[in-house]
Amino acid sequence: MPDFLMEDVVKALLQSSEKAAAIARSCCGYSSEALLVAQKGDGEANARFEKDFKTIADVLAQVCAKHEIKKHCRGLVDNVRGEECAEIGGVTIELKETEEKTAELLSTLIPVNAAKRMAKAAHCKIKLSLGDIVPLDFPNISPSDIGVWIDPIDATAEFIAGVNGEAGADEGLSCVTVLIGAYLKSTGEPIFGVINQPFHDKLSSPLGRIVWGLCYGEFRKWGASELQKTLPDSNTFLTSAAETPEVVAQIKELGWDVQSVPGAGHKLMKGTTFRWDTCGPHAILKAQGGEILDYTTMLPLTYNDPDDLEPQAYCNSGGLIAYGADAVFERLKVIFDK
Repeated sequence: MPDFLMEDVVKALLQSSEKAAAIARSCCGYSSEALLVAQKGDGEANARFEKDFKTIADVLAQVCAKHEIKKHCRGLVDNVRGEECAEIGGVTIELKETEEKTAELLSTLIPVNAAKRMAKAAHCKIKLSLGDIVPLDFPNISPSDIGVWIDPIDATAEFIAGVNGEAGADEGLSCVTVLIGAYLKSTGEPIFGVINQPFHDKLSSPLGRIVWGLCYGEFRKWGASELQKTLPDSNTFLTSAAETPEVVAQIKELGWDVQSVPGAGHKLMKGTTFRWDTCGPHAILKAQGGEILDYTTMLPLTYNDPDDLEPQAYCNSGGLIAYGADAVFERLKVIFDK
């Protein structure tokens, strides 16, 4: 049996999300040259985009998130999957034994000052007040049945634009999220999710905001870090800029305020999201009494896909509809009912 408990899993995923967030924040003040922006290959790229990109921050954040998980739950790390491969610019990124050696590795790809700052974030000690975030009563879940999906820096295009100072209003860094979700390998059901917003409020807190949700059987708990204890009620429908005008018009006719926002961590409704995008948010929505359904089948999404598939096979290709309460879905059925 693994030498950790569900409490350890929850704390490890929260800590790893903040390590990834620290790396994202370390890039501010530099240009895309320091970010090392690389175009993804055919197997990696999101089919929605003509060109899809990743940065050295994406890759290092995922490497460090996995390292943080291994530190707390050694037996879990073999069941952790993520969006990014560890190679960028012909170099395999890894966390070295010292901050200086990690900086030396990174400096083969980016300017020395940026490499040092990023390495410092990669080796920093995370200080989260977990007692205020994590529930005390955990359900009995077998650790050997747990798998994890990671999206280290969601909304990479907005991240690049934000770092470069080229983002428009309500875009850029505010849309960036770290998404981590745990699921049952036996059923594919999401059970724990973390959404970390590294740039939620840069003036008020260096830790941004963390929203989490835990759902297993009848057990349902969710919460947020000290910046916001509850999420506001609203009559807002979030979608992507690629949504059809006909669907948008129907939603508006029902009295919803339709907003187009980037990043899967901000909205969930197109057939261009992946398992790593939705696993964490899905668990949080379930903890609140909501769900994420495949738009084609109207069945809940599952996450226990085989490990050896091509990245595109993990796409939520049927499209999806995400909601925080059954009552919300009932209101929308007039649009989605086929």
